[in-house]
Amino acid sequence: MVCGDKGWRGCGRASVPGSPLGTTRRTPRLVARVATGIAVALVLTAAGCSNSAPSASADAANPFFSGRFTTSVNPHTFGQDPSWTADGRILSNENDGSGVSQIYVSTVAGTNSSCLTCGQAGPNGFPQERPEGDWILFCSFRGQTVTFGAPCLGGIGSDLYAMRPDGSHLTRLTGPATPPNAGGAPYDNYHPYWAPDGRHLIWTHVDYRSLAQGGTQWTIVLSSFGVDRSGNAALSDLTVVAPAGDNAYETQVWAPDGSGVLYTSLSSDGDKGIGWLNSELYFMRLYGGGASPAHPRITHITDGSPGWDEQAVFTPDMKDVIWMSSRDAATWYETVVTAARQAGYNPPFENEVVGPFFVLTVLDPKFRTDLYELDLRTHATRRLTDLHQVVPEFYFNPSGTELIWTTGERSHTYIGTFPTTTVPVRPPLRPDAAWVNAPAHGDHTPPRPEKATSITINPAAIPAQEGEAISLMESQLSTLAHLLQGLPGGSGCCQAPA
Repeated sequence: MVCGDKGWRGCGRASVPGSPLGTTRRTPRLVARVATGIAVALVLTAAGCSNSAPSASADAANPFFSGRFTTSVNPHTFGQDPSWTADGRILSNENDGSGVSQIYVSTVAGTNSSCLTCGQAGPNGFPQERPEGDWILFCSFRGQTVTFGAPCLGGIGSDLYAMRPDGSHLTRLTGPATPPNAGGAPYDNYHPYWAPDGRHLIWTHVDYRSLAQGGTQWTIVLSSFGVDRSGNAALSDLTVVAPAGDNAYETQVWAPDGSGVLYTSLSSDGDKGIGWLNSELYFMRLYGGGASPAHPRITHITDGSPGWDEQAVFTPDMKDVIWMSSRDAATWYETVVTAARQAGYNPPFENEVVGPFFVLTVLDPKFRTDLYELDLRTHATRRLTDLHQVVPEFYFNPSGTELIWTTGERSHTYIGTFPTTTVPVRPPLRPDAAWVNAPAHGDHTPPRPEKATSITINPAAIPAQEGEAISLMESQLSTLAHLLQGLPGGSGCCQAPA
C-alpha cells in the first residue's frame, strides 16, 4: 500500500489543489474533514522517533547478509511495480498512447516492448507471471462502477484476471458475484502472488462495509489455480486464512519453499506492545511444521519500530527477509504511533481508518522508505539503500541475485545486486518452452515515457464510502491530541530534542 496505492498517485511532495482541498457533490463535507484531520494531526508535532535496531556482526555463513549490496539506475524507467518473467524480461504497467494503464512486457532495457492488454478496457496493472511462465496474473478495474486508487495497489474495484503470455485465453478470476465477495459492498482484491509451484494464489480482499456492519473488513484469501476444459484459468478451494475483524492486511511474496507467505499487518490487532496502527511484518506458515490453511501459524518478523514497515521478500536461501521501512526518517507517522504508545491509546476500528491514515502518512513531505535486511537467525539488521525516496514493491529476478523497483514518484527504476551464487532452497521451475520470449504477437507501439509525479488529491474521486472513515479518523486524532496534553510532558513527550 505505497505511493500509487489508495488512489494517491506518486510519492513526491504533496500537491493539494483547491481551497482547502476542494469540494465534492456526493459528500459535501468530506474533503473539509480531510483538511481538519491533517490540522488535528499536526498537533502531534513531527519528530524524530526512529528506533532502528542496532546491527549485530555479519554472519560469514550468510552470504546475502554479509555480501556487498550495490544499486544502479536502470537505463529504462518502468511503472510502479515491475516484475520479472521466467525468462528474465520485465512485466510492467505503463500508460498507453491514450493515457490508460496497460500491461507491457519488454527487456530490462525497455526494448522489444509489447502491450498485452492494449485495446482492452482499463486501467490494468500489477502483472505477475506464473513460475512456469505460461500464465500472467494481473488486475483490472474493467466493468466496475465504483473504483478508487490503482489496480491491486490498494483502493476499490480491483478484480483478478489471467491470460497467456501472448494475450490469449483472457479469464476473469474474481467478480461481484463470486467468492469472497459478499453483501454487495464495494470491494477490492490486491497484492496477489503465485506460490512457487504455480498451483496456488494468495491475495488480500477488502469489503468496504459501513461502520454499522463493522467497518472495512480485510481478509487474506488462498486459492488453488488450474485450467478448465476450455483451456481457461480457474480458481477453486478458496479459503480465508486471515479472518476479518479489527485489523488490516497486505499480502507480500511467498516463501521460496512454498511453506507460506509474508504479510503486513497495518494495525496492532489488539497488541498494545505494537501500538495503534503500527505496520509490522509477519510470516504466515500454511504448510508443514504443524500448519495448514485451516490452522496457519503466525510469526512476527519485524521489531515493533514505529516506522512504516511494509513490502517484503525472502532471500532465495530463506535466511533473510528484505523489507522497506521508514524507520530512519523523522515522519509524522512515527510521531503519531509513538504518541499513541505514550498515551496508552489503542481505540477500536483500526480496520476502518487505515486507508485515510495511510494518506496522511504519504502526504508528509518527510516520508520516505529504504530497503533493510534482517538475518532471521541472529535478528541482526542492515540498511541496504539510502536513496531518500520511497521504495514501493520490489522483486527478485529468477536467479535470485537482483532486485528491481521503481521509486514512488516514478523518477527512476533501480536494480539492486547481491554478489552471491547461493543455492536456493527450492530449484526454480523450468519455464515452459512454448512461452519463452512470448508474445509473438502484440501491440508494439511504445508506451508513454514514465515521468516523475507528485501526490495529487482529486476530491471528486474520493468515494462516499470513505466518508465515515475520514470522520472517525478525525475524531480519534483529536482524542489522542487531548490525551497528550494530559501527560506530564504534554505533547513534548514525542518531540525531537532541540
